Amino acid sequence: MAYCSPSDLLTMISQEELAELTSDSGDLPDALMVEKAIAQADAEIDSYLGSRFRVPLTPTPPRLRALSVDMAIYHLYSRRSVVPAVRRDKYEAALAYLKAVAAGKLGLGGAGDAGGVGEVAELGSQPRLFSRTALNDW
Repeated sequence: MAYCSPSDLLTMISQEELAELTSDSGDLPDALMVEKAIAQADAEIDSYLGSRFRVPLTPTPPRLRALSVDMAIYHLYSRRSVVPAVRRDKYEAALAYLKAVAAGKLGLGGAGDAGGVGEVAELGSQPRLFSRTALNDW
């Protein structure tokens, strides 16, 4: 299941712009190229979140949908080798956010927060009986 849809991309860029990024000829976006960009973005998201959550996350948290859109648009631009600074900044911000979530510093703010792989284990033990200095007394 994809974290965003082609229609989600159209909320951020126009259909003409999407067609320019995906289609070598014609005025309509190439649906296959759009799906590939979304799949690439989702695979990146899963690679960061997979160590902390069961992926793919369902239902998709709204923040994750926005990240997938930004990353997919970046991948479409990079296909043409001309990525505007705004798109690069959004992509790098998305990666920074995903790294922080994977490190446990931020949450997803949605249903995905409940899907953690496991709880944090805390270990405890008795004080050490022997150490380098304590062995000298024996």
